[in-house]
Amino acid sequence: MYRSIIPIACALLAATAGAQSVSDTPAALAEAAKARAIAGEDLKAPLFLCEPHGGGVVRRALETDSKQWLEPTKLFDNLFYIGNGFVGVFVLKTSEGLILFDAAQSETEAREHLIPGLQKLGLDPTTIRYVIVTHGHYDHFGGSAWLQKTYGARVAISAADWTLIENTPADAIERSGTQLPKRDIVIGDGQAITLGDTKVALYVTPGHTPGAVSAIVPVRSNGKVHNLSLLGSTAFPASIEPTEKVGGLKAYDSSVLRFAKISRAASAQGVLNTHIFADGTRARIEAIAAAPDRANPFLQGPQFVGRYYQILHHCLRAAQLRPQADNVWLPK
Repeated sequence: MYRSIIPIACALLAATAGAQSVSDTPAALAEAAKARAIAGEDLKAPLFLCEPHGGGVVRRALETDSKQWLEPTKLFDNLFYIGNGFVGVFVLKTSEGLILFDAAQSETEAREHLIPGLQKLGLDPTTIRYVIVTHGHYDHFGGSAWLQKTYGARVAISAADWTLIENTPADAIERSGTQLPKRDIVIGDGQAITLGDTKVALYVTPGHTPGAVSAIVPVRSNGKVHNLSLLGSTAFPASIEPTEKVGGLKAYDSSVLRFAKISRAASAQGVLNTHIFADGTRARIEAIAAAPDRANPFLQGPQFVGRYYQILHHCLRAAQLRPQADNVWLPK
């Protein structure tokens, strides 16, 4: 296993702490059933989040999919994916340079996978202008310090998650082999980052971490502009209320419902997550790679986006109705 992902394994699997001996309550089962009904046949990917042992999916993705590097893929005229089956980087091309969503898991991955991937796609790494970190875990900001130092990229993180990464224990930093980026842009809720002809709207959506960031991402296809809804969180925290390390299930649910409204107002046509195993993104990437001339599988329509967030809402309700939701996870 990569050294850079060892410290984040516990953070990502926090939702399963103590879950092995816990059974669902009737109320939790009812919420999970609502999610399954909404999912139908085309939105099954996120349903693992409804299960009391759903963290096992995250564990398997961490242990196996992180070793499966996908071919760098053009998703839209201005959006690209570089990464593995566990986590990766979305690259947004603008008239004035590149905006990255996340930064690979480590300096090594940034150097050996991200940069060669950009070059393979015909993108110039020296034009990286912004790195928007969706949340303060190693697998999302790991390569950001190196990109900051090497290319002068501006690193943008919410205030709460800047604090989260800056309070990382020294031994965890040493184990990861990852440098922390220097505090740079502090993302405020509703802030927009504009680069050339492209404007990205950012929202602070606490839950997975105290200050996870989600985005409305404008993409271009055949001369038309469409918005995609990028959720900056994945695994559920183990506590209902906030702690120093998580935003908590209650805040996560509020964030999901709020961002669903924001996405609807933006007429978002599809969803993204840098953990591509979590919402069906990997299957859509692979579909594009296999048949790039077919209808783009990311453009599913506003109803699809709304259903996605309703599934997360009911799964979060189920998580809050389980006994282990009261167990605040602490790193060992």
